[in-house]
Amino acid sequence: MRRPLSPTLAKLAEQELNETPDRIQQDIIILRVWIRQQPHLRARTEDDFLIAFLRRCRYSLEETKRRLDRYFSYYNLFPEIMSNRYITQRLLDINRLGMFIYPDLPKCDNRTALFIARFGKLDPNQYSLREIYHFTSMAMEIVALENDYASVAGICEIIDLEGVSSDKMRRFDKQFFRRWWNWLHDCSPLRIKEVYVINMPKDIQGSIMYLYNMLSLQVNYPIRVLKNAEELFDHIGKGSLPEEYGGTNGHMNESVAYMEDLLNSYRGYFEQEFKYGTIEELRPGEVATYEAEFGVNGSFRRLNWD
Repeated sequence: MRRPLSPTLAKLAEQELNETPDRIQQDIIILRVWIRQQPHLRARTEDDFLIAFLRRCRYSLEETKRRLDRYFSYYNLFPEIMSNRYITQRLLDINRLGMFIYPDLPKCDNRTALFIARFGKLDPNQYSLREIYHFTSMAMEIVALENDYASVAGICEIIDLEGVSSDKMRRFDKQFFRRWWNWLHDCSPLRIKEVYVINMPKDIQGSIMYLYNMLSLQVNYPIRVLKNAEELFDHIGKGSLPEEYGGTNGHMNESVAYMEDLLNSYRGYFEQEFKYGTIEELRPGEVATYEAEFGVNGSFRRLNWD
C-alpha cells in the first residue's frame, strides 16, 4: 500500500515531478500491462517500486519504461553489482564500516535527502570496490522505496575524501567505476540534485579534479569542491548535518544502525531477486550486449585518469 506524502512533499511532487495522486494507480496499471507484454523482461511490479521509477522519470511513462528496461538489463550486463544480491554477514559488515551513510529522515533546506560517502573508510585489502558498490546498489534501492524525501526531492551527496591516499587512488578500479557511473546515470531510481566534495588531500588533487571536470560536463546538477566540512554550512544547514560534521542531525552511528535494520527487514525482498532480469534472446529487435553499453573493454565514456 502506498504511503501518503506529507503536504510539503506532495506539493513538491506535483510541482517538480508532475505527480497527480488521482493518476498514480492508472500509471502503475499501464506499466504492469507493458511489463507483461515484454517477452524478454522480468521486472518487479510492486507499487512502491514502480512509483520510485515514475518519480525518477518525472512521470514520463516512456522514459520510465526505458529506465526499467535498462535497470533489469543490467542484471546481465553488470552482474558484479546486480546479481547475488542477498543480505549476508559480509554485507552487514560493509554497512558497519560507515563508509556510506543514509540517515533515516534527512532533509536539507530544499528537502533533499542527505547521503554521505566516506571513501577513506575503504581498506582495499579487506573489501573490493565491487563489493562496496554491490552493497550500495542494494542500499539505494531500499532508500528509493523507504525514504520519500529521496524519491521525491532527490539526493544531496557529500563525498568526504579524508584518508584517501595516492596509493588507494592507484589501486582504484577505473574501468569498474566507469560501468558503475553508467548504471548510476542510466538506471538508478534515485535522482542526484547536488554533490559536495570535501577534505581532498593534496596528493590526489590532480586525479580528483580531472574526474570532477569530466563529470561536471556529463551531469545536470552542480558538483562543488569545498575545503572542509565547515564550508558545508554555507550550503547545507547545521540542522541537516550529523554532529560529526558540526551539525545537530544526530550521530552517524545511528544512521548505520538504521540501515542495518532496513537491510535485515529486506531479506525476503532480495531473496526474490532470482526472478528478475532480462532474457535477451527474447528481446524484440537488437539484443543488448556488453559492448553496446560499455564499448569494447568498457571504452565508452572513458575517463582518462592518467
